[in-house]
Amino acid sequence: MHMAQRATRSLRTRAWTRADLARLPDDGNRYEVLDGALLVTPQAAFDHQEVATRLAVALSAHCATHQIGVVVAPGAIPHGKSELQPDVQVIPGRPPRGAKWTSLPRPILVVEVLSDSTSRRDLGIKRDAFLRWGIPEYWVVDLDARCVHVFRVEAADGEVVDGTLIWRSAPSNAPLELRVAELFR
Repeated sequence: MHMAQRATRSLRTRAWTRADLARLPDDGNRYEVLDGALLVTPQAAFDHQEVATRLAVALSAHCATHQIGVVVAPGAIPHGKSELQPDVQVIPGRPPRGAKWTSLPRPILVVEVLSDSTSRRDLGIKRDAFLRWGIPEYWVVDLDARCVHVFRVEAADGEVVDGTLIWRSAPSNAPLELRVAELFR
């Protein structure tokens, strides 16, 4: 019995890194690494993707009109040995053709759409990571509650919006005003 305990204690789990992601199968799952832990998410459901697409289209139109940046859905956000892949993100400016994820500026807005398998991590460790990484604003769209949780670096406690969602990429830019009900129509 004593030897088995000692052997168990000596076993260590190796921390995952972004480099490990390239070796994982292309099997429809989304693989992310955060602080050494591998996060595996099954392929999103139709409702999830429909809402993510509506949001990406609205954000893209606003960003193009006001020359704010580009919207990708999904995309990678590398940070040190970690890499997260949110459903939607706004990258400021216009990256050059062929730009690598590692060479892009930090997104100014990141969005996740909740699903049963991701809700705890989207509202927990991923929220904490995005805010810690200095991403100014993080939204979590809740399909069941029909609302959007909005977290900002300066107000990490967040707010729940079920009326009009307002996003201002910079104080001098015109805001995007989006009725939350339109996301769920």
